[in-house]
Amino acid sequence: MLIIVETERLCIRQITNEDAKNLSKVLADPVVMQYSTVGVHTEEQINDYIANCKKQYDLNGYGHWAIFNSVTDDFVGVCGLNKHKVDSDDVIHINYRLATDQQGKGYAVESTYGVLDFAKKSLNLNAVHALIESENVSSVKVVNRTGFQFIKSSVFRGFEIDIYQVAL
Repeated sequence: MLIIVETERLCIRQITNEDAKNLSKVLADPVVMQYSTVGVHTEEQINDYIANCKKQYDLNGYGHWAIFNSVTDDFVGVCGLNKHKVDSDDVIHINYRLATDQQGKGYAVESTYGVLDFAKKSLNLNAVHALIESENVSSVKVVNRTGFQFIKSSVFRGFEIDIYQVAL
């Protein structure tokens, strides 16, 4: 398995088929997926998610990755980069979802910094966006703490979102 980023407390690596059970802690949890544009995942959808992650790694060199605690090897959640068309622009945006028992420990901020470092150094990106529903206060706090600036509001997949950007 390929490690993407190691931070002070986290190991962020490519997702494998063996991660299905851990992924269900995030993707099948209605609380974690409350602000997801694709909703809660079934077991079959989790397997499709894994296949899509692998496809994105091959196509783009990025996608969603698994986050593990470096010391305990506990599954923390997922984070990564996606490319989507928003309005008429192609944007690469960051995404993160943490298991409920891993929230409130600073892992979202730490993994965001790790992914941004990867985006700058390995992908040579100049900017990364975040697409967040304004009611998702926790994610808004994360992007504010990690240097993102509000750009504008828009609609993505039928959801009203706020678009943030950080220069790398």
